[in-house]
Amino acid sequence: MSCPVCGADAARPKLRVAKEQIVECERCGLAWWQRPAGAAPPERLYDAAYFARSEAAHGYDDYAREEPQLRHTFSRRLARLGRPAPGARLLDVGAAFGFGVSEARRAGWRAFGIEISRDAARQASQQAPGRIAVAHALRAPFRDASFAQVVLWDVLEHLADPHAAIAEVARLLAPDGRLALTTGDVRSLVARLSGARWHLYTLPEHLFFYSRESLARLLADHGLRVQRMRAEGASYSVAYLLERLRKTLLRRASPGGRAGPVDRLRIPVNLFDIVTVHAVKQP
Repeated sequence: MSCPVCGADAARPKLRVAKEQIVECERCGLAWWQRPAGAAPPERLYDAAYFARSEAAHGYDDYAREEPQLRHTFSRRLARLGRPAPGARLLDVGAAFGFGVSEARRAGWRAFGIEISRDAARQASQQAPGRIAVAHALRAPFRDASFAQVVLWDVLEHLADPHAAIAEVARLLAPDGRLALTTGDVRSLVARLSGARWHLYTLPEHLFFYSRESLARLLADHGLRVQRMRAEGASYSVAYLLERLRKTLLRRASPGGRAGPVDRLRIPVNLFDIVTVHAVKQP
């Protein structure tokens, strides 16, 4: 079995998550889920219920409830990109409910988004009318070199073909355009200590679990030079943190019920197991 990123024939069993096999490349450190033969395409997962389904052990109890925390996180990430030039265009790949696109517009970008879920895109259109397209991350409906910035916030791990995904990013970026992404770091201390209970081993939505080396290799193969990689925190509600504990540690659905005032409190969290990558397209 060859590695989907570096191509090495160096895959070995890593661990099992909920009886499913995770394998790892011994050369670059990429880990991935061996999806069963005949499994439904991953994109079918992202229906309306994915974003509001407390009775399932995957997806979100209530994605819309997290709007304040998500906006706070997105605004901080966007601030690290610097002030955009007048008229500079940004594309948010996997825009979900459009909170990131909305915050990017507030920060001065001509921001657009693509989202595979029609239900989520319908919600996003309320945040950014006319700015959200229903499209797959591998087939964005925009011309070559039409963006100064592309962002993938916690999206890359959902995409079934890493090279096709980054090739599409490279196509969309203008020369010297920039990519920013966040994803889990499978070789972080927390990931290694947590084993099969790592909170990012969420199947079936997460397909790949990247190491820093595998990310650098993947981007370099498509002419993207890494400028910075570092672990950065994010903001979460108490309710969301409890939800993640149930769904990853206990592997069970949430009990339901409305979140109270304490559950909505915002908490900054950095376990140093989610890496933020900034890269630039080589001219």
